[in-house]
This record gives sequence, C-alpha cells and structure tokens, in this order.
Amino acid sequence: MKNTGWGAFAALTLAACAAASAHAGEAIETPELLVSGGIEPIPTKEVASSYTIVTTEEIEKFQYQDITDALRSVPGVHIVPSGARGTVTSVFTRGANSNQTLVLVNGMPINDPSSPGGAANLAGIPLDSVERIEVVRGPQSALYGSQAIGGVINVITKTGAGDPSFTARIEGGTLGTLNTYASAGGSFGTSDYFLSLTREDTDGNDITSSRLHDARGGEDDGTETLSASGRIGTKFSEHVSGSIFVQYTDAEADTDSDGSTAGFVSIYQNFDSIFESKRLFLSGDLEGRFVEGRWRPRFSLGYTLQDSDSSDDPDPGGSVYLDRASNEGRTIKAAFDNAFDLSDEHLLTFGASYTHDEFESSGYRDLGGFVISLNSDASTDSFAVYAADHMTFGERFFATVSARRDMPEDMDDRFTFTLAPGYYHPETDTRLTLSYGTGFKTPSLYQRYGFDVNTFGGFPSGVYNGNPNLKPEKSKGWEIGIEQGLLDGKAMAGATWFDTEVEDAISIVFVGVNSTAVNIDKLDTKGLETFFEINPVDAFTARLDYTLTILKSEQFASSMVRRPRHQIGLTASWEVTPGTVLSTNAEWVDVYRDVPRDSFGFYVDPTPYTLVNIAASHRLTENVKLTARVNNLLDTTYEPANGFEAPGIEALAGVQVTF
Repeated sequence: MKNTGWGAFAALTLAACAAASAHAGEAIETPELLVSGGIEPIPTKEVASSYTIVTTEEIEKFQYQDITDALRSVPGVHIVPSGARGTVTSVFTRGANSNQTLVLVNGMPINDPSSPGGAANLAGIPLDSVERIEVVRGPQSALYGSQAIGGVINVITKTGAGDPSFTARIEGGTLGTLNTYASAGGSFGTSDYFLSLTREDTDGNDITSSRLHDARGGEDDGTETLSASGRIGTKFSEHVSGSIFVQYTDAEADTDSDGSTAGFVSIYQNFDSIFESKRLFLSGDLEGRFVEGRWRPRFSLGYTLQDSDSSDDPDPGGSVYLDRASNEGRTIKAAFDNAFDLSDEHLLTFGASYTHDEFESSGYRDLGGFVISLNSDASTDSFAVYAADHMTFGERFFATVSARRDMPEDMDDRFTFTLAPGYYHPETDTRLTLSYGTGFKTPSLYQRYGFDVNTFGGFPSGVYNGNPNLKPEKSKGWEIGIEQGLLDGKAMAGATWFDTEVEDAISIVFVGVNSTAVNIDKLDTKGLETFFEINPVDAFTARLDYTLTILKSEQFASSMVRRPRHQIGLTASWEVTPGTVLSTNAEWVDVYRDVPRDSFGFYVDPTPYTLVNIAASHRLTENVKLTARVNNLLDTTYEPANGFEAPGIEALAGVQVTF
C-alpha cells in the first residue's frame, strides 16, 4: 500500500497553526445544549461524560457527504466501510465491538436486528436533512439500555422554522459521480415542516485490491442511494405539542463478494454481486408542559424496517457461486419519559420503555453444489424502567446520577447505573469531569436463534446453530477528564483517560464443522483522548485530536481487529472573505490488526495511512452558492477493511440555490 506518512500530515498541521497565530479575536463558543445527555437537553457545561457534537454548520463547511464522513473527525471513533458507499459500514467506539455502539435517529434506535451481531449500518444515511450528530462516549446503558457499551450516536434531523424556503443542490465530478438534493421547510401558524429528497449516484472505483485480481482484471463498483424524509411538528395547545418523522432509503451497491471456481479456487472479483438495502424509519412524539412548566412528560413511538438482499449469478470464467439471500429486521419502541424540576438544583427524570425486535432470513447460497439455506425467524421483547437526577450546586459543581433496570425476555434482569460528577473553576477556565458507569448488550437474535443449513450430496448438516442460552455482554468503565481555556478564551485544550472492561463477550466458535456463539471472551480497552482547539476570530477555527487505544483480549485476538492504536485528526476552516470558506479535514490512522480477505495467514497488519480532504464554497449571491471539494487529496492507497480498497483522489463541484 502507498502511505503518505507523517510528513504530509505534519505540514498540514503546521500550516493550520501558522494561519491561526496570525489572527486574534473572540472566544470559542461551545454548543449550548446536549440532547443526548439525558431525557431532555442538558447544558454542555454540565455534562461529565465525553461528547462530541457535529453541527449543521460543520457539515456544510467541511462538505461531509454522509454520516461516516462526519464521524471520522470524532475522537475515539474508527469507521470501517466494507466496500463501496452504501455497503455495510461499521463503527468502533473506544475499542468496543461494532455492535456495542447504539445508533439513534431522533432518539429512536436504528441498530439492525437482522444483522448477525445486531449492529447498525451507518451507510446510506444522507446528511442534507441532519441538524446535528451527537456522540456520547463510554458506557451509557443507564440512559439507553442495551448496546450502549462503547457509546451512543444520536442523529438529530432538521425542523422547519421561519418563512417557507426551498433549496436545490446538484454536484458532479470524477468517478462518474452525480448527486442531487432538494428540500423545503418553514412554519405556518403553530406548525412547522422540513421535507427533503436526495439522490447520490457514482460509478465508484474497483473496491477489490489489485493484488486480488484474477486474469479478468478489474471493474468499477458503483452505488446509488435514494432517500426521502420529512418532519412535521405542531403545537396543539399551550401545554401540548407533537411531531412526526419519516425517512425512507433505498440503496444499491456493487459488492465484489468472494467466490470460487468449480475447482475450489478462490475468486474475489465478482462482477455481478449486488447488495440492496431498503430502510424505513418512522417515529412520533407528544410532549406536554404542566404544573407551571415544572413537569414535562413525553410519549414517543418508533418503528424501523430494515430489509437487505444480496444477489449474485455465476460468472463465465469466474465464480460459480449463486446467491439469493434476504434478511429483514423490524423494531418497535414505545417510551414514556418524564422530566420534573424538583428545585432549581435538581432535575429529576424517570420513565419506562418497551421494545420489540424481530428478524427473519430466507433464501439460499449455492456454492457450486454446496447449498446453504437461510432459515431463521425469531423475535424478542424487553421492558425497562429508569430514573436519574441531574444536580447543580451553584455555578461550579454539577453531577448526574442515573439508574436503570432492563427486563429482556428469557434473560435475567440487568441493572445499570452511572455516576458523573464535575467541577468548573471560572477563575482559571478549568473544567474537571469524572464518570463511572456500567453497560450491557443482549445477544442478537441471530446469535441466539439463527439457523443456517447446508446440503451437500443430499446429507444435511448444520452450518450455524444459534445459542439460546447466551448471556448478555456486560461492561464497567470510568473516565477522568480536564479541559483548560487558554489565550483569554481564544483556545482550549483537553485530555480524557478512559478504561472499560467487557465481560462475557460473545464469539463465534467451531465445533467440528459446525459453528455457534458462546460467552467466552473478555476485552479490556483503555486509552487517551486529547485535543487542542483554537478560534482566534470568527473567520478561523482549527482543532487537532489525538486518540490512543490500548486493547487486551484474554481469549481471542479477533476481538482486537480493526482498532488502530493511534489516530490523529485535524479540522480547520477559514472564511477568507465574507461568503468564501476554505476548509480541510484530515486523519492519520496507525497500523491495526485485520483478518485477511484472501485467508492466507491468521491476521495481517496494514500499514498506516493519511487521508486529507479539502473543500471550498463561495456565496455568489444571497441565493446562490458554489461548492467544490477534493476527497483523498494525496491519492493515498489504503484498505479500510483488508482486501477492500478505498477510492483514490476524487474531485467534485456543485451549485446550490435557495429561495
């Protein structure tokens, strides 16, 4: 692989710092509220857990294309796409497994119950309808229940406000890319609305590394994503308001699935393998304000449908595999949450929730006469109750204490809690935080009840049999952090040390030719997250992040794959003149262990890589804005997942019209 190394990254960092030192002005402004810090928004200065907020202004400034692009700038988070845009993309938070991060859209879970581990697929969710992305790191099960071991990602969509407006955007570029977007939003009377429609289409690159090509050579692996969403809110009376959100996404991507010749020779260039996913997110809520606004109840109801299909036909001179597999997952969640102001110093929150998950798989994979039939169908229910107290003591001390009991079906109840105190010293602009919490993750439906059968020569034998006796994975973790204001509020630096231990982690083991899931692994992850941010004037801002992740697994080295030990991230933007913005976001990713796609050897250690993106925008008039961006400016060759190559340099330009 080609590695641009530290030199290019260091040069970019020095350039950003040099530009910063040439300016002077106002202080950094911290986002006022963290929605994901509790049942209702909490001032960020009173949140003791580590968090990151990616705002709509940053999304536009850096021209992130999807959620995975935006999350690359978040400390402690590593994004791994397994192919082209639109294919399954995993997130590893603080070294936790990809299925141990809970992903929400407007507070509703979108983790896929039909995926083998119950992880969320972050691909295919466009950003044009997103208001902000909140990432809270560390065990958060006391607030959110199962899967929040590594942390929580909450995607919050836009609401309409002000006079009605319409926006249209189109951009095109290399790799045969053409993206179009349209939205309308505004308010009328006591109601507001925001509607959006997005289409992203690209011919893409060959996702299979050239070292794995056969005699037929390569081919482009394209993707197409269509997405429509809408959010409508209204105020029914002085005391009651409500909203409804719906999003439908249809994505199709070429996948280059692994195959084999009739002579059992492995093939990785599979020219007609397709992965298609259809997802529906639907949620609504009713909110009230009673007892002079001191009691604020909220009832919410959400439904997700996630349907994925893979298809592949035998290729002449290539793979003999035939694939017709389908997986469908559905989730229903209802919650009744309450916030009550006991006093000026105590905000009490409490409530209950019900979650229903179900999945089914069907179809078959014919591996040249070796047929695997997918035959799984299962569901489960879970109830939970919780309570929390957010406390403030003057302007210096703050703390949150929360506890939750989850009652999953056919499993023992799980009790989790979080203690998160903090202190702010205004005289020196110093903020100290401490957090200790427990977490858990219930086994996925596939891990418990999945059932695949193969037939070879008429004799059936089990390929995978789920283990209904699996126990939930459980964790405990703590962190301690400090943030220090510098240069009279024009800069800030911070560091957080974290330590999390996961027990009863689930692994897949083989018994003869059969496989199943067992609680056997123990994973310890600890590390350091540091940052330095400078904002000397409104026109310029820069931030440098460094993450150290140290992993230890007692049983399986596979629990440590795709977790880089070192990561460095840089974001910088400069409004050169009013309406003209230049920006860059870059990351350096250290070597990390991976499973070889070609199965030669147990593990491989890819070389480090540097990824640099730049963007520019210019407001031509009040209603017209021109945009341009270059992805992978240094044309770095790297494989986020072994054997799957990321695109090289890509240039795009577009125009946006608002009226």
